[in-house]
Amino acid sequence: MWDRKQRDFDELFREIENMIDKMLKEMNIDTDKMGRPFVYGFSITHRPGEESEIREFGNLPPRIKAKTIDITERRPLVDVLDSEKQIHVVAEMPGVEKEDISLDCTETTLEIRASHGERKYAEHIELPGKVNPRSARATYKNGVLEIVFDRAGSAKTSIEIE
Repeated sequence: MWDRKQRDFDELFREIENMIDKMLKEMNIDTDKMGRPFVYGFSITHRPGEESEIREFGNLPPRIKAKTIDITERRPLVDVLDSEKQIHVVAEMPGVEKEDISLDCTETTLEIRASHGERKYAEHIELPGKVNPRSARATYKNGVLEIVFDRAGSAKTSIEIE
């Protein structure tokens, strides 16, 4: 009886793998050329009294049209928290060191880049309001990057991570 259940279980997973392979082929993704796993997902944030916000993350574009894709860079999972006096950005980027991260910002945008071996992250974030780039304070611990900006200001600057 156990052998039969195990065979059923194995067959179920073979079926799932076949379905995934078929979907990838329909999306023109050649998994033999990729060599690395791909990641794609989304997060949903819902605050009382506001409309839900859906954000995509990962290294697989949501609308795949090309036969080959560059999956070397991932989009980190990012949350942007907006308050009256500050804008707080939190990005999850496991597998890199503080020294591997570069941050550039203007008063309305933040550019995050990180590269450590085969781990690469890149994200361009439109901030919900104008910030003072020189006021930025950044920390990186346990794969989580946090940047806090004071509102208002101008000019472009690089940010040092504490």
